[in-house]
Amino acid sequence: MRKKIISIFVGYQSFENHYASDFFETPENIDMLVWHNVKSSALEKLPKNIDTQQLPEFDYKGKTDFLRYLKAKATLLYNDKTQGIPNHYLYRVSPGKSTFKKKLKFGLINFLGTFYASKKAIQKLEDIFFDVTRKSNYYQECLQYLKSNTPDLIYCSHQVSSLSLAPVLAARDLGIPVVSFIHSWDNLPKGNKMLKADHYFVWSDYMKEEMEAYYPHEVIGNNITVTGTPQFACYTKDEYLIPKELFYKAYNLPTDKKLLCFSGNFTSIGMDDPLYLRDLAEAVKRHNLTNTEQYHVILRANPADYNQGFVPILEKYKDVITEVIPTWNHDEFSLPETYTVNSNLGVLYSTLFYSSAIFNIGSTMALDAILLGKPAFYCYYKHADGHKDFDIDRLYHFVHFKTFTKHEKAVYMLRKQEEFVEILQDFDTLEQQNRKERLAWAKSIAKHPLNEVRDRMYNAFQNLLS
Repeated sequence: MRKKIISIFVGYQSFENHYASDFFETPENIDMLVWHNVKSSALEKLPKNIDTQQLPEFDYKGKTDFLRYLKAKATLLYNDKTQGIPNHYLYRVSPGKSTFKKKLKFGLINFLGTFYASKKAIQKLEDIFFDVTRKSNYYQECLQYLKSNTPDLIYCSHQVSSLSLAPVLAARDLGIPVVSFIHSWDNLPKGNKMLKADHYFVWSDYMKEEMEAYYPHEVIGNNITVTGTPQFACYTKDEYLIPKELFYKAYNLPTDKKLLCFSGNFTSIGMDDPLYLRDLAEAVKRHNLTNTEQYHVILRANPADYNQGFVPILEKYKDVITEVIPTWNHDEFSLPETYTVNSNLGVLYSTLFYSSAIFNIGSTMALDAILLGKPAFYCYYKHADGHKDFDIDRLYHFVHFKTFTKHEKAVYMLRKQEEFVEILQDFDTLEQQNRKERLAWAKSIAKHPLNEVRDRMYNAFQNLLS
């Protein structure tokens, strides 16, 4: 008997990752409709048996937004009290550079959060939050759409987005079972899970344990399946790798030097990234003066939040740093006709593949590099001339870094600026000595084999639909 799944996609990146994992190659007994709010050329490349539908117009009001942040704030405070790790509050969202009105709103949220930091109060906030959401036109339109389409199952690809809440809430109100994927490996400690589902897909056994710790009231029977993640599927596919000659030519990269990738973080937690990039560049200049083996730095800045501090560093050190823009320049450098997949994922894959190592300040890009067999280095020292609001100790106390407890040497920690030179002098030895441990850490975060995530998901779907 044929079954119908409606899959909700509210983010371009999540959609492209699922596409790369062959998620849309459905079994013969499953019909799928993609309910989405994304702009992607991959929508046109979906198999002909996949229907698509735009989500209704989003119309949540300010009260909903306020309740969302208040619930997250209270949850972080509650987790600090109950999880034995008093660092959840580091994930708090702040207004940053903003208007007086926004700062006032977050100030009130910070104040009220302490009064709601209990299991009972958080549940009360969630009930109010859901009730307010049900009064939106967005929810009502989602409800009517589901009534007319009668799916057997809803799959939600992202548990944090406001856009996901109303359709999931409507589905559960109609008694339609919902499966939610936990989008990223550092999501669960952040306290911002927006929705409740009947079943959850997680990356690893470690994340399953996190789910049991943070949301024990939602763990019922065997309603958590370890599937791995579609996020890294493109790294297992040759068609996503841009040919070396073309990639090097497009970015004017030197072919006679080893490439070292420096990846930028979000500006809010990577304020001093340019200073650490400068340190790496200085070390490369010094090393190249006296050594036969030469290095060159490539910068991959955060594509969603560019740090303008990189601009003067790139200018000053243009002889040893080249920026790799995450979006491929199709006009000047046409890709082969056989290259039919997402070129932005291809730029990411190729940047890491052609690099010998990655350096950054606490970025999860270290995991990407390690999955491709590259060593990763975290800078963990203070800069006297750093930004007054940047605290590197705070950064490395984020709860998700506890994953290194069992794998302390998976990522090499640079404790002083001078270590850059030492690393370059002894790079081959360092690259070999922690290879086994960094792979063990990566496997503890994302279930392997990486390219079998689609099969694990559909096995779970079939069990739920039977």
